[in-house]
Formats: sequence, C-alpha cells, structure tokens
Amino acid sequence: ATKAKNISVSNVGKPILKDWKKAKPTLSHHVLVSLYKVGFLKYWIQQNHDSLPQKAGYPQYLLNEIHGSLHDPSNPIVPYEGSLRNDLFHSMEKWKIKSDLCLAL
Repeated sequence: ATKAKNISVSNVGKPILKDWKKAKPTLSHHVLVSLYKVGFLKYWIQQNHDSLPQKAGYPQYLLNEIHGSLHDPSNPIVPYEGSLRNDLFHSMEKWKIKSDLCLAL
C-alpha cells in the first residue's frame, strides 16, 4: 500500500487499531488454517509478527515467523538492520525445496 499524508490508501474507511493484541485474523487466515486441518497446508512462513495465524488456530510448531514474533518470546523481533535467525532461515530453505506449491499472500 502507498501512503499519502500519513493515511494508508489500503486502510481507508477501516478503524485504526492501536493495540496489536486486539487484531483479529482475517478470512484468509481462517481459510489457511482450514487447509492445514484437511492436510493441504504443511508449513507456514510468515514475515509479519502479528500472531494472527496462531489466533486463527494454526499451531506454533509449524509456523516460521522469519522476522520474529510478538507471540513467541523465544523468537524476538528482527530489527531492520538485524539478521535472520539461522535455524529459521535454513528451515525456510528446506521447505522451499520440499514444497510442491508455495502461496505468497
């Protein structure tokens, strides 16, 4: 999304959420969890650290929060000038090779 005068074009008409803990999963999060439950989604790599997959019901152990997590204290947020965790990066590389299909949402 682009920003003009500090107003996100993608958020026009939507309420401003000031507390990330109050954020709710979208329909997309719930659909992905449903795909997991029927065996079509094996692993989720996410750049956001908003905890929405977990709130939708996705298990933490199958989630790679590559940029860190607000939900998992053992995975601190990676600052812009920081480096990704080696174990999470290698896991992402493993799944890149292992996967039949990758969805970028």
